[in-house]
Formats: sequence, structure tokens, C-alpha cells
Amino acid sequence: MAARTVIHIITRLDRGGSAQNTMLTVLGHDRTQYEPVVIAGHPGSWDAQGGMAATEEHGRRLEKEGISCVIVPALVRPINPWKDLCALWTLVGILRAKRPAIVHTHTSKAGVLGRVAAWFAQVPMIVHTPHGHVFYGHFGPLKSRIFVQVERILCRITTVLVALTSAERDDHLNRGVGRADRFAVIPSGIDVERFRRARVEGRQIPPGFNCPADATIVGSIGWLTDIKGHRVLVEAVGYLKDEFPQLHAVIVGSGGQQDALLAQADSLGLRDRIHLAGHRDDIERCLAGMDCFVFPSLNEGMGRALIEAMAAGLPVVASRVGGIPAIV
Repeated sequence: MAARTVIHIITRLDRGGSAQNTMLTVLGHDRTQYEPVVIAGHPGSWDAQGGMAATEEHGRRLEKEGISCVIVPALVRPINPWKDLCALWTLVGILRAKRPAIVHTHTSKAGVLGRVAAWFAQVPMIVHTPHGHVFYGHFGPLKSRIFVQVERILCRITTVLVALTSAERDDHLNRGVGRADRFAVIPSGIDVERFRRARVEGRQIPPGFNCPADATIVGSIGWLTDIKGHRVLVEAVGYLKDEFPQLHAVIVGSGGQQDALLAQADSLGLRDRIHLAGHRDDIERCLAGMDCFVFPSLNEGMGRALIEAMAAGLPVVASRVGGIPAIV
């Protein structure tokens, strides 16, 4: 029997957790049974998680494995009625031409447009992995309620919903989004051994942390945006700075909140205690330089960085939101 086409649609194929999880899924397909195809949006000026460079890097890896990757320029994360309509039209055209057996959408925006396009194209099976949700923390109450209602409607045309944790599944069900018998819980995987080896030689502060050798370092990893809650970590260091004079915080990641976090640190007299290390590829080395890992997200599907820190043997402090309680 010929391999069945499976099309994965994601808004941004960057270095974020949802993109990494999607790549693992795509590359893990049994190629004797399935022929995967990836459709991704254009990151535009967004570079917090690698931007276009990360998209091209993933594209080259997919090409090396003989997997087609199609970039749809109009598929962007912000709501833009004209671009959204263009993206929908493009997706319907691609799906009608390729006639996949399965469409698997990832993240909220691609989940909306991709599922509607698959429905129009009469795709037999529609799978959606939200990689978290936008039911709280991202927007105000009114917009959040609208997103909940949209998801309730889209669930009627969704064959299977995939949650990263049981807590994420319950967040959906408690809001009337989906049915229990249509949910599957599949955690995102990591290379455990890679991170388990990170601290075998004890703490070693890597270049770029700019912390004193005798510092007690609490660290966090994630893109610098409001939803990751790094301002809460900065505020906590402000409360503790007098009691623990050697306490320093290192935040690894890039994004639009860098100036705001530095300004907050200045206002609290913490400019020499808060260190923004920027984007790093050597995450295991970063974890090796920390004494404790903090994950202060306001909403989180699972928290890939959190699992990596736990695999490295770090004590963790994390928010009780989304899928995090199922992990910690």
C-alpha cells in the first residue's frame, strides 16, 4: 500500500518548544506508511526564537530527510484579516492538490486556519495539538472568551486533540472545549541523556553569565515575552537581595521584553544582579552554571525547558499553571 500523506501545519517553525515537538513528530514518522509534509508560516521580523534563520535551518534538515517544507508568507501569528484570508485560501489550495489522509495542525493560529482549510478540503482526519492554549494569561478576559468559543466550534470538526499533559487536557475539558474521548495525552520528548550529563562535573559557570564565582545563581530559560513571567523572577530577586547578597539571576533567551526587564532591574537596584544571556544553543552548559531553575510562566502547555532542567538534576521552582503541575 502506498504511503499516506500527512501534512503538518504550524505557524512558526522556529526554536520554540512547539516547533521542536513538531519536528520530532515529523521526523519520527514511519516512512513506509506515511509521507510527511510540513507547512509553516513566515516569521517576518520575529526573531525571539531564531526567526527566519531557525526556519531555514529546520527546512534544510527536513530536505535532508526527503521531507517537503512549504512556507506560506501570509500565515503569521498576529490576527490580520487580510493575511489570514490569504493564508486560508493558500492552505485550501495546497490541501486539495495534495489530498492528504491526515492534517495535523500545531499551535493556535495554524490550528484555526489549518483545521478550517482541512474541513473545506474534505480531509478525512484532522488532528490538532495546541501545545498549550490561549485561554488565560495571553489576552484580556473578552478576547480570551472569544478564543474559547472559537475552539469549542473547531472541536466539532477535529478528529483528535493532542494535549501535552493531562492538566492541559483538563484545562480544555473544564471550559467545554472538546470531549474526553477525543483527547490523547502525548508529552513532548527530550534527549534525557544529553541533559543528565550536564552537571556531572558540578556547577561550571559558562561564559556570558557574567556572574561572580561565588554567586548563587537562579536561572530561567525561555523567550522574553510577557507570558513567560520573567518579571516575576526579577521582582522575587528584589525581595531577596538583602537577605541573600550573593543571589544572581540569569535569564537565557531572546525577545521583545529585554529592555523592559533591564528597566525593571534598574528600578529595583538590581542591574548587577540580573543577567540577560540572550539566545544560547548550548542549553546544557547553561544549566550546568545554575544552582536552581525558575519557571515563572503565566500559562504553559508543558514546559520543555523545565523538563530539561529537571533532567539535569536542578531543583526547580515553577508556576502552578497549565500543564506544569503534571510535570513538577
